[in-house]
Amino acid sequence: MRPLATALAFLIASAAGILNAAVFDGLVLPIREVTIASPVEARVEALNAREGDRVEAGATLVELYAEMEKLEARRAAAAVEKREFEYKSSQNLFQDKVISEDEALQSRVELDLAKLTFEMAEERVALRRLQAPISGVVVERLFERGEMVRPSEPILEIVDLTEVFVQFYVRAEDLTAVRVGGQASVTFPGIEDKSVWSGAVEFIDPRVDAASGLLRVRIRLANPDGVIKAGLRARVSLDSENKS
Repeated sequence: MRPLATALAFLIASAAGILNAAVFDGLVLPIREVTIASPVEARVEALNAREGDRVEAGATLVELYAEMEKLEARRAAAAVEKREFEYKSSQNLFQDKVISEDEALQSRVELDLAKLTFEMAEERVALRRLQAPISGVVVERLFERGEMVRPSEPILEIVDLTEVFVQFYVRAEDLTAVRVGGQASVTFPGIEDKSVWSGAVEFIDPRVDAASGLLRVRIRLANPDGVIKAGLRARVSLDSENKS
């Protein structure tokens, strides 16, 4: 979330841009922005991405100390192997009527519990391998190898700019100029590329800000070449077909 002061300044700028009912000042936001945080307290063993690196969803980006958890998983795996042997033996003894059905069932239950313990141990190991939830670019790296992190502490931030949102504000009385699905033309005064991008209105906030009387509107634009950067100012022109 942006600081309140920034949001208020943007509201003022947007309000100024609404003097022409079909042309608005906007701000570029990434389509997705995520923070990778530690689920546990542990030492950082490896960081597999630096700021500016492009990463793919599912890639392991952070490895936390997990030797104790790995040893526990190995012990749990050995317990499963032991219980499987005992279960097979109990099945043979039951078929030969050497043990009762209850005793054979008990062996099965102990095997199931051992498997569950092993799965829990594996999950504790997996908690210490942090993967990228989205494909994107690493924009901030907050820790280095050897440092300790606490639960919920951010380690990496990733943004996806293959598409972007252009967000702007309209007055409640100007809603007739905007509709979901309506087309818009967008330019960016702050970049050399003076192309006109086309996109569709994806979202109109149903809430009116009590202080300003404005509603938030969002347009989605394709950005495969990454020319449009998050934080850029934009000029939004709504096509005439938007008007109802």
